[in-house]
Amino acid sequence: MSTVDELIVNRFWIRSYPPEIRPDIEVPEKGYHELFLESAEKRSNKVAVIFAGSELTYGLMLDSALRVAGYLESIGVREGDRVSIVLPNSPQFIAAYFGILMRGAAVVPINPLYKAGEINYMLGKSRTKVVFTLDLFQDEVLKAVEGTSVEKVIVSNIADHLPPAKRVLGKLLRKVPSKPIRRNRMVETYRRVLSSSPISKEEVVRVDPSTTPAAICFTSGTTGLPKGAVLTHRNLVANIHQSYEVAKTVLSEDETVLAVLPFFHIYGQTAIMGIGLTFGFRLVVVPRPNVDEILDLIERYKITVVFGVPALYNAMISSPRFRREIFSHVKLCVSGADKLHEEIAKRFENATGIRITEGYGLTETSPVTHLNPPGRVKVGSIGLPVPSTMAWVFKLDANVPLGVGQDGELAISGPQVMDGYLEDPEANKATFFTLFGRRWFRTGDIAKVDEEGYFYIIERKKDLIKYKGWSIYPAEVENVVLKHEAVQAVGVVGVPDVEVGERVTMFVVLKPEYRGKVREEDLMEWCRQHLAPFQVPHRIFFKDELPVSMTGKVLRRVLREEAVSLFKS
Repeated sequence: MSTVDELIVNRFWIRSYPPEIRPDIEVPEKGYHELFLESAEKRSNKVAVIFAGSELTYGLMLDSALRVAGYLESIGVREGDRVSIVLPNSPQFIAAYFGILMRGAAVVPINPLYKAGEINYMLGKSRTKVVFTLDLFQDEVLKAVEGTSVEKVIVSNIADHLPPAKRVLGKLLRKVPSKPIRRNRMVETYRRVLSSSPISKEEVVRVDPSTTPAAICFTSGTTGLPKGAVLTHRNLVANIHQSYEVAKTVLSEDETVLAVLPFFHIYGQTAIMGIGLTFGFRLVVVPRPNVDEILDLIERYKITVVFGVPALYNAMISSPRFRREIFSHVKLCVSGADKLHEEIAKRFENATGIRITEGYGLTETSPVTHLNPPGRVKVGSIGLPVPSTMAWVFKLDANVPLGVGQDGELAISGPQVMDGYLEDPEANKATFFTLFGRRWFRTGDIAKVDEEGYFYIIERKKDLIKYKGWSIYPAEVENVVLKHEAVQAVGVVGVPDVEVGERVTMFVVLKPEYRGKVREEDLMEWCRQHLAPFQVPHRIFFKDELPVSMTGKVLRRVLREEAVSLFKS
């Protein structure tokens, strides 16, 4: 066995763990919904969710989930069926999610901002039987179910879990957005579901966690059609406990969590819903992200834990409403879903006094594979592999491990790695390989590991820019440009060019006080002074904001398309 092989097999990074963190965790042989059931029974009168100023207890959320399960049973949903949720963050998302699992079905979470064509593809691919949605999205959903196996669409209003007086008054004053529900034989109201007879706790389906799908989460589809990652109950239960094992060093049972990241995304399902509801936290649930409202909620509810993305942290400290005191109760800020530029991390720490704890994961890994121990954060690093996980960098397109400090493709092995892509043997064959008697998943991300076992994401393999034979990492260029005093946000992409391969193209959002005062040539000259010649952009375009996904990830694909269009014109 080579020296590198020994480093991997012995997981040398565990030497960097604080003493409180165990290298391996025992994964409970339970379904994801059983974690919630046990937690809710134990904390029946404790507040689980704060939504639109109302408090909902664990007992109330459990009762709602049992009623969802009872309704699904009454309309013929069986173990192994698939039920989709096309909802924003809300109490009904949580009730539907766990009610579906309690019935033995699998959840298919879908971004509610998708149009009918995208929803139709996911419903068809997953063979969904029932859909939960919101009245505001019903038109797209009802178009999307045509030609699919969907038998019932359950339509909710965002205020359905609020007290009756607040619900009625909110609609009268038009503070609660709503649309008339289109009634037909396929449509049922969520209020009707909540009035159904609940199943008893004894009737909650017990599953084989290792083989039973809990969620089928579709990837972003940046290359081709979205793929459905099949995540078992064991995948999700393992990841909840792996992540908590690292974060527990700064957590108690009385945390209040900002639940702003979308629950339809795996980050929200595991890190916020999973950890939060399993360990008894209060979730301040936000359906529509608005930076000023978020700052207000952090201060009003004395938020202690923030799960965010780089764009959110940057936006909060850039807001005119920002004050350092807002974060006086926050003890943990976690960042994931996109690369956290060192410059943004430093800006945030200088502004709030809080060092962001960066982590890393993918839909296919439930999602967390790496996390900085809160007391041992390395800025710029995604941290150490979480307990019971192996991770390493390999040659691109080859299963050959590289040495410490070398750039290669990151691969993961652990109990959180998905069962596979839904009905896609070719994708599974290209993604998985076996080494050291273990099954490994290729992430598609270029990374490196240092001598202490901390990992660093260099770039997405597909975002690498090739210019005259040079390899240019957009994230490296962005981090340098963010140091310019006038720059608030930046996105770098490559545009195909027959002469040089790809031309570096930069999109910049200026800070408000610099807009109209800084020109393209000013920034270009600054880039010539601070970047290698081959990294200097061919063109710089100014924008009011960068296009981002619902999770706050910069959409490079959209920027590339815009750059191509701009060059043509």
